[in-house]
Amino acid sequence: MFEIHEVVQITGGTLLRGMSEKNIHHVHFDSREITGGSLFVALTGGARDGHLFLGDAAEKGAAAALISDTELAANMNTGNMALILVKDTLKAFQTLASEYRNRLNIPVIAITGSNGKTTTKDMVAHVLGQKMNVYKTYKNLNNHLGVPLSLLQIKAEHEAAVLEMGMNHYGEIDLLASLARPTVGVITNVNDAHIEFFGSRENIARAKGELLSHVDRRGYVLLNGDDPVVVNLHQLYSGKVHYFSVNPSDSVRDQTLPIADIQAGNVTYYEGGTRFEVRMEGDSFVLEMPLFGLHNVSNVLPAIWIGINNGLSRDEIRHALSTLKISGMRFEVSQGPLGSVLINDAYNASPASMKEAVKTFMNIYPDRDKVLVLGDMFELGSQSDDLHREVGAFIEKLAGQHGNRPEILVTIGEQSEHIHRAYVGNKQHFHSKEDAISFLKKYLQPQYALLFKASRGMKLEQMVHALLEDS
Repeated sequence: MFEIHEVVQITGGTLLRGMSEKNIHHVHFDSREITGGSLFVALTGGARDGHLFLGDAAEKGAAAALISDTELAANMNTGNMALILVKDTLKAFQTLASEYRNRLNIPVIAITGSNGKTTTKDMVAHVLGQKMNVYKTYKNLNNHLGVPLSLLQIKAEHEAAVLEMGMNHYGEIDLLASLARPTVGVITNVNDAHIEFFGSRENIARAKGELLSHVDRRGYVLLNGDDPVVVNLHQLYSGKVHYFSVNPSDSVRDQTLPIADIQAGNVTYYEGGTRFEVRMEGDSFVLEMPLFGLHNVSNVLPAIWIGINNGLSRDEIRHALSTLKISGMRFEVSQGPLGSVLINDAYNASPASMKEAVKTFMNIYPDRDKVLVLGDMFELGSQSDDLHREVGAFIEKLAGQHGNRPEILVTIGEQSEHIHRAYVGNKQHFHSKEDAISFLKKYLQPQYALLFKASRGMKLEQMVHALLEDS
C-alpha cells in the first residue's frame, strides 16, 4: 500500500521517529481494527481523542501512527511504532485516501440518495460480484470517515468498488466525491429525509447533486427518472446521463419526464418476492427477486444496468437477483411465534419511505390481517407535525381506495401521535416500546403479519427481537 516515507510525503507530515522504508499494509482510525503493519490514525474529533489509544495500536503491531499532539503522544507507551506528525489527522487521513484512489485503475461506482442507497449499493455489488471481485462500503460507513476508510481498504485483487455516500449538510457529498472520483454516479431519489437542514426537496437535491461534478466524464451517471428534482440534476454532468424508471401498471408516463433507458413494468408480488418485466435497448425480459416493494424494483434497476454494461448476461443477472440479500432491517421478513410474520423495516424512515413501506406491506400476504407498527421520523424540522399527519392521512386514503384496511395501526413515540390522530380506523398509541410489546403479543398468531417502521433513533428492531423471542 505505502511505505512510511510515502505517507510522510503525501500528508505533508514530519517523521518524528521510525524507519521510513517500512511498509504499511492497512490504515484505520479504530485501534480495535489494527493488525500488524497498520497505520493508526489518531483522530481528535470524536467522543475520545485517538491519541489516547496509541498504546493499544502499538500493542497490536501498528507500524506507524499519524498524530497531531506530541505532548499527549509522549505520555503513551508507543513502543517502536513510527510517529508521523501532521497538523490535522483527519485531513491527512482524507488526503492519504485521495492519493490511494489515484493509484486505483478500477471502476468506482458512487451511490447517494435520500433512501435506498445502502440497498442499491448491496444490489450493485452483488450483481457485479457474479463476474468480478468487488469491494463495497462496509455496512453503512458512508460519511467523511467511512468513505476514505473504504477507499483505503480496496486491495489489489479488487476489480471494482461500490461506495455509498451519505450527507445531511451542504458540501459533504462534494468532499466525499472529490476523494472517490467515481466512474459511475447513481442518485436513487430525493425526498424529505434531512429536510430539517435544507428546507426543501430542491435544496436536498442540490446537495446530492454535488456528486455529479466529480464523476469521470468518460463514465456515466444514472438518475431516477421518476423523480423530477433528480431529473433536473442532469445539467450538472456533461457526460452521458441515463435514467431508470418503474411503471408498475404500464400507465401513460408523464411526458415531462425523460424516456427511461431502463424501465420496469408489470410489477407483481408472489409469496417469495417480486416479479417484474425489464425493458431496455428495445428489448424486454422478466426477472424475479426475493424482496418486496416498488422501491426495491427501483433500487435494483441501476444494478441491472451496471451489470449488463459490465458484460453480464441475462442469465447471470437472473441468477444474481434470485440470490439477493440486502443489509438487515430493510423489509427483513421473519417467521414469528405461532405462525405469525414480522417484517423489520426499522433501519430508518422518511415520510416517503414510510408510505412506500406501508403500501408494499398492504399488497403482500393477501391471506393475512395486517398490523402496522410505526414510530417517530426524525430530522423533519418545523414540518415534522404536518409530515407525520400526512402519513396517517395516506394510510387512511389507501384503506379507503382499495378496501384494504389494516387490522390495527399501532404508533409509538411523540411525533407519531400525529399519524395516530390522522388515521380514523382501529388504532392504538403508546409512548414506550415496552407497553407496545405487551399489547402486540396478542397478534402473534398465524393470521397476522406485522410491519415495524421508524427512524433509526427509535430502535424499533428491539421490539421485533423481543416478539421473536416470545414463546
